[in-house]
Amino acid sequence: MNRLSPAPLPTVPSHEDLLALLDQDEEQHAALTALLRDIEQLPDDHPQRHSLLGAAHRALSIGKRLERHRQNELSLRGVFESAQALTELKELGQVLFDIVERGRRLLGSDLAWLAGMNDDHNNLGVLAVSGVYSNETKNTNTPLNTGVAGHVMRTRSPFATSDYMGDRHFEHTAENDQMIRREGLRSLVAAPLLSGAEVVGILIVGDRYARSYAPREISILATLAAHASVAVRNARAFDLTRQALLETEQANRRLQEQTAALELAADAHEQLTRLLARGAPLKDLIHTVANILDGRVLYLDAAGIEVCVATPRDYEAPEVIDSYRSFSGIDSAIQSAISQSRASGRATAAGAHCQVAAVMSRDELFGALVIQTRLPMNEPAVRIFERSATATAVLQLSAEKSSASLDQDINLTMRALLEPRQHDGELAGRLARHGVDLAKPCMLAMIQIERTRVGYAVRKLSSRLRHLPHLATDIDGRIVMAVNQADRRQLEQELHAALFEELSFPGIAVLSGPYDDLAGLAGADQHLKRALGLLQALRRRNCVAHEASLRMYAVLFQHQDAATLDAAIDGVIGRLTEQDARRNTQLTDTLHTYLDHMQNARATATVLQIHVNTLHNRLEVISTLLGPWESDGRVADIHVALRLKRLRDELPGGGGKA
Repeated sequence: MNRLSPAPLPTVPSHEDLLALLDQDEEQHAALTALLRDIEQLPDDHPQRHSLLGAAHRALSIGKRLERHRQNELSLRGVFESAQALTELKELGQVLFDIVERGRRLLGSDLAWLAGMNDDHNNLGVLAVSGVYSNETKNTNTPLNTGVAGHVMRTRSPFATSDYMGDRHFEHTAENDQMIRREGLRSLVAAPLLSGAEVVGILIVGDRYARSYAPREISILATLAAHASVAVRNARAFDLTRQALLETEQANRRLQEQTAALELAADAHEQLTRLLARGAPLKDLIHTVANILDGRVLYLDAAGIEVCVATPRDYEAPEVIDSYRSFSGIDSAIQSAISQSRASGRATAAGAHCQVAAVMSRDELFGALVIQTRLPMNEPAVRIFERSATATAVLQLSAEKSSASLDQDINLTMRALLEPRQHDGELAGRLARHGVDLAKPCMLAMIQIERTRVGYAVRKLSSRLRHLPHLATDIDGRIVMAVNQADRRQLEQELHAALFEELSFPGIAVLSGPYDDLAGLAGADQHLKRALGLLQALRRRNCVAHEASLRMYAVLFQHQDAATLDAAIDGVIGRLTEQDARRNTQLTDTLHTYLDHMQNARATATVLQIHVNTLHNRLEVISTLLGPWESDGRVADIHVALRLKRLRDELPGGGGKA
């Protein structure tokens, strides 16, 4: 019968195995525990069992101590790294987040937040969070001295609890408990951030399970809180320094802008003063303003008419296309801005990119400056623009003074021309200085319009006829002009277009000449006055006539009024005019043409485009109405009456020979 073989003995651990396990870093405790179980399985009578058990227990104790040392080393390293990181200069918000994030990681917890007093110092608010479920937690505010944060603030010492809801060491409030329930927390540990004796914040770390925090963990959190307190103070000091630096930079920028504005204003003042001192023309001043302010500048006269415009080199239209449009003096927005500027004495905006400044002296409005810029003008630029308007007013006053002096000299020169007793050796030179050369054919014109419009009409006519050497002025309420022009009909047409088409001024004008000496021009004055009187008596309007064609009638009727002329005409040919009106005949025109052609029947019929027999029939009717006019010496009287009637009845606006 075979005997059973004895069970193999377990491998007997050695002291060397224990030392080897103590020397390994990973799974040390588990390996030592497994080795202890192997030793405990040795028979009681094993010679090494007792010594090995003692050595194993000591090895476990040493292993735990080494593990604690490693944990402490890791914790201290973490605290050191956190302290080093927190000492870096950062924004306060970033520092606060780093504090709670590192606190949560150092303790391996679920959630962390930093509580601190709000600006009103009436409650505690959440300054930073990490690991929260709900965004509402970030906005939680609780009363002072309540909850874990209030307890730590009051005691200025760390505090830990493994059962928040059941802990009665602090006062519970609905706000605090609601936040804890919302986040599902059970255990909390908190440490104060101290600045001297003052608590500037409370660092709180929590877990969503029951956890007892070891003294080492509480110490680590307190150490982190101490470093965090320094970091918060540094961050706040950094923020204050940065804010002060930012304010300093802003103040420096404002100072630079003000300095630049003052330099620009001084430069503008110097340029404008230099222009005024040398009596520069208006267009030079407008160009200077456009270049100084980098904008398109328009000068309008008092009637809103564009006088001159200037655009700087490389000028760009405004960026906002919707608000950009070309402007003119007839825009309602521009006219409204001119009225406002005139009332306030300051520049007025006519849109985001447009400013308007009235140019005036006391209550007299000369016109307005209008500027359009790429970007809206700042206050210093607007002030420069206003000073430019003032400079423009000074320039206009100076120009008016010079113009008044020039107008006075022109008036005196023209009066001397019309008065033979004032003719002297200097008169021709005076006329030449004003552009009229007596060595060339010269015509004299006299214009009768509404007296209040004479001055304006003189300026407009001078501008309209600037291509012709001329002299124009107001003498006794009439416009008198001396013009170097030999073509009478051309001058008649130009005067008619300027007066009665462009200006639409009702009136009459008479020409005389051309002449090539002073005596002829002086003698034409009386002829022109008589011709104007005749045209007024004939009720003529809006016509330009040549004085020579009216001279005989003007002399005959120079002292007669319109009623007297009407009676004279009707007394001679009244029966003919009545017949024409009643029967729609053409007896007056027929007789007028017949007399103009020296009573030649064939020539008259040709001009009237009628048969000779038809003409003879009309002449018989005329003889029946007037009697024997060809034989009783009335031919001349009838001819004069017919011519006067034609002058009187000619349609307004006719510019041909009267």
